[in-house]
Amino acid sequence: MDQHNNNITVNPFLAPYDTPFNAIPYDRIKLEHFIPAVKEAIASEKECIESICNNSGPATFENTIVALDRSGLLLGEIIGAFNALSNACSNDEILAIEEEIELLCTAHHNDISLNVQLFARIKEVYNGDTSKLDTAQKRLLEQTYTSFIRNGANLVGDDRDEYRKLTERLSLLAIRFQENNIKDTDAFTLHVTNEDEIDGLPEDVKEAAANNAKENSKDGWLFTLHRPSYIPFITFCRNRELRRQMFLAYSTTCSKGNSFDNREIVKETVNTRLKLARLLGYNTYSDYILAERMAQNTDAVFSMLGKLTWSYLPVAQKELQEIRALARESEGTGFEFKPWDFAFYSEKLKEKKYSLSDEMVRPYFELNQAIYGMFYLATRLYGITFKQNHDIPLFNPDVKVWEVYDFDGRYLALLYCDFFARKGKHAGAWMDSIKPQYKDADGTDHRPHITLSTNYRKPLPGKPTLLNFDEVNTLMHEFGHCLHGILSDVTYASQCSPNVLWDFVEMPSQIMENFASEEELLKHFAFHHKTGENMPQEMLEKIKEMRTFNAGYQCVRQVGLGLIDQAWHNIQEPFEGDVLEYEHSVTAALRVMTPEKTTGITPHFGHIMSGGYAAGYYSYKWAEMLDADAYALFKKHGVLNMKIAQSFRENILSKGDSEHPMELYMKFRGHKPQVEPLLERDGIKTICPHL
Repeated sequence: MDQHNNNITVNPFLAPYDTPFNAIPYDRIKLEHFIPAVKEAIASEKECIESICNNSGPATFENTIVALDRSGLLLGEIIGAFNALSNACSNDEILAIEEEIELLCTAHHNDISLNVQLFARIKEVYNGDTSKLDTAQKRLLEQTYTSFIRNGANLVGDDRDEYRKLTERLSLLAIRFQENNIKDTDAFTLHVTNEDEIDGLPEDVKEAAANNAKENSKDGWLFTLHRPSYIPFITFCRNRELRRQMFLAYSTTCSKGNSFDNREIVKETVNTRLKLARLLGYNTYSDYILAERMAQNTDAVFSMLGKLTWSYLPVAQKELQEIRALARESEGTGFEFKPWDFAFYSEKLKEKKYSLSDEMVRPYFELNQAIYGMFYLATRLYGITFKQNHDIPLFNPDVKVWEVYDFDGRYLALLYCDFFARKGKHAGAWMDSIKPQYKDADGTDHRPHITLSTNYRKPLPGKPTLLNFDEVNTLMHEFGHCLHGILSDVTYASQCSPNVLWDFVEMPSQIMENFASEEELLKHFAFHHKTGENMPQEMLEKIKEMRTFNAGYQCVRQVGLGLIDQAWHNIQEPFEGDVLEYEHSVTAALRVMTPEKTTGITPHFGHIMSGGYAAGYYSYKWAEMLDADAYALFKKHGVLNMKIAQSFRENILSKGDSEHPMELYMKFRGHKPQVEPLLERDGIKTICPHL
């Protein structure tokens, strides 16, 4: 008891926060607080579970299902707080803590899902009279029961021990995979001392590289594989040899044969997942995953990917022919086009076709103005407003926090935004939740705390951060995820947005990308950062036209990633071959450009190996079909139509997983999703006859 009291006294997680909106007190939290807090939260949840199991009365929805749903709130909050911190800036100490937390939580969740008494009470409720339960309650009961089945509750004897061993091993492999990804990305730098060698790079990119070199006590310019450095380099640098070096370094991440090589981890991961699926009664890991997705089975996934391939592949091939023709026109007919030439000459072709380049657009997309634009859009559509708070404790000094309010002044959420790339930060862009939304029995509405993270170039003193259009799209995409969380209005924490089926979760984010090219929105925030002038009308129109540029190539690329994912998770025998050779064989049929033998995506494909998208990467294209069909309703009635937006909020954004997503979608759209709006948006005129 004394030990318990000491923990409460000294550990900020285990005492009242006394912060605005009960925000995580990052200013008082030290790394050494996380493990003790996690252990205390696990102990607390175990007490709740024991209380449920030892209840002498009949099992009911309230004393079993609801009690279980609320039992892990403290643990979830601590994990959410840690993830925000570790994703923002990791190091060896944080990675060690992450590994220990992951193993503790995996063992704990196994203890819950394999608890015979607990499952017996869940089954009692499941098999009892459910006629008085509402739709959300029936779905929570169904999801709880199914989750226990899928997490080993029906296993007996040695199979239960095997399940524990496999899940704990998979948790550790995911951590090691991501750790290698971060470290191998950070390990590479390209040091240039002659400015002529980086001719063509925008001045702000060179300034950032010069500053990076200075910070590392070097002369000249220092480039990295982080996106704010890598993408402009591969797109604009005229020095082909340096482009080759950067491309090969990026495309061989975690497959260079060094200590960060992930190929053996990949093999062990997919083989362990196969064992787990077989243990649970499924033929493949993909079968196991898709049983709880909108797609439901691999046939539906391969059918969609196949239809998209046949519709988009001819377009992609034509696009590549145009890019190659431009390269040969510039370099001579004997020029051998390579993958490190694609981004460079693609940008040249875009400039030729539209008389518009990323660097012409950037001055109109200053980061703060883009933030205003996304907030303006949310206000126009949903009536919500944002107020910056300078007193909330932060998990990183670069973070900014906004309070979010509904149209009637009701507090909705905290939004933490972390925009800038830094060493140790996870790559890409993402939304996450520190605290979920849920309601107590007395109706008290606990509002969510949401994070939005990107990897934009941090501005130098006196310089702004200027975005290209793709980066604005990324901002809108992640903000769509955030709106899904912010506008959640459910009773049970496990059903809060965006905790929905994995192939539905991208739809609320991808629909926001449509607005990014609409003149009705751009005219409210796309101003020149120096002159304040509106973006010229001609540029507005060209941005919209450019939405279809390389649409075929981009779709085929996404389909290829989906096929790679399905290939790894449809194996029926343990894989012992060459990881890169297997990947190349999978994508051969839809290949528009021959890959380099030593390159591949799998060894650093974090989405499917450590990020939760295993057997589910197809969901990006699935959700793209949904978002195009849904956005067609906005287009029909006006893209900033608040009435349509309110219907989208009420039927989709606020509902989380309280109803099946197909039912929610049909309530909003009036029919099942159709693929034609996606093809029309992408300018695809040759439609597969089987669509």
